[in-house]
Amino acid sequence: MTNCILGPKLEQKPLCPDIEYDCCVIGIGRLGLCFALTLERAGLRVYGVDVNPEYVKLVNEKKLSAQEPGLTEALAESTHFVATTNTESAVTASKLIFILVPTPTDGGKYYYDHSILSNVLVKLNKMRLKGKSIVISSTVFPGYIHHIGKLLMEQCVDCTLNYNPAFVAQGDVLSGYRTGGWFGMVLIGAATTKDAELLTEIYKRVSGPTSDTNISVVSPASAEICKLASNCFRTTKISFANMIGDIADRTPGADKYEICNALKQDKSIGHICMTPGFGYGGPCYPRDNKALAKFAEKVGVNPLIPKATDDYNEFHHHIMTKAILAEKLTEYVFEDVAYKPKCAVPMIDNSPKLAIAYSLAREGKKVKIRDRFDVVLEVMKDYGDVFEYETVSEDENWEKQNAVNQGVY
Repeated sequence: MTNCILGPKLEQKPLCPDIEYDCCVIGIGRLGLCFALTLERAGLRVYGVDVNPEYVKLVNEKKLSAQEPGLTEALAESTHFVATTNTESAVTASKLIFILVPTPTDGGKYYYDHSILSNVLVKLNKMRLKGKSIVISSTVFPGYIHHIGKLLMEQCVDCTLNYNPAFVAQGDVLSGYRTGGWFGMVLIGAATTKDAELLTEIYKRVSGPTSDTNISVVSPASAEICKLASNCFRTTKISFANMIGDIADRTPGADKYEICNALKQDKSIGHICMTPGFGYGGPCYPRDNKALAKFAEKVGVNPLIPKATDDYNEFHHHIMTKAILAEKLTEYVFEDVAYKPKCAVPMIDNSPKLAIAYSLAREGKKVKIRDRFDVVLEVMKDYGDVFEYETVSEDENWEKQNAVNQGVY
């Protein structure tokens, strides 16, 4: 069966025929379940682990209803995937152990809260595993594997610790795993040549023989930095494009879109993230910038670029707010206010539109949020009666979305 989101379902020989399951995924929340089902769809036999028995029951009975596009269908079509609350049984039966648990931002010593991840490693260590390839897919602070992860696994024999973060976005997770995300990149921080070969084979199966996905194999330490650097570089391009746009807006005869469209033709720049408009937001971009800056300071490097990138993103919000106020409207209406345009899930983390809408409301202006009900509900939870609200159907909202995401109507 072929689906534009899911891709074809493959039936291939087991990757590790000498063991019951090719791999297990510890942490099958939204991202983990999408990843597990992506692996299953690529022909692997996959065990999923979660601590919530009711959730596991829904998954195994294929009754889970999910907002993430394609997830419900992928679960319904799965034939070689099973979920459990028993970590030991899943780990024992699998060759590869992927860990995809939350590492939320806490702003502390390591910026990310590694506590759940570290507890998983401690649990695996108590099992005194032998001959397993362990792959951390959660975002970690650089140096975690070398300084913390390996220490927590010291009683395991002939086990390796690898790093394989994903470049996927909420609302587009399944297709992201299949294609390397919007930017076509799979990053493998391999501890050994054998691990590199095994993980590369998996992603070749996932992406398919005609894919142009780039699979980059580096050391785990390099991968930890590279993951943050990739997101930081994109945000730098966004802030740069917006700075050029802001300069052009104040220059008679200049057109910011004309300028940036020309810059896109420069092969050393490229077209991605080079359209002026709203700044960046979401669950990863701001936090990964700050994490890279914190790590740079830790090793004695002044993180001028990531700091400037974040500073300009905030300054651009201020410039856009002033420009919108100059319109002197009686009401300011914002549509499609999730953290990225046309987001299929109701996530508003660090939404640049909401940042500007809030600034306008603080100026005493009447501001209306006009969006799908699920998005409006999330805004209500965060902002309450700061705004007025109007719900629309998904199609009506997205049809009105400006191609360059100018956002105020």
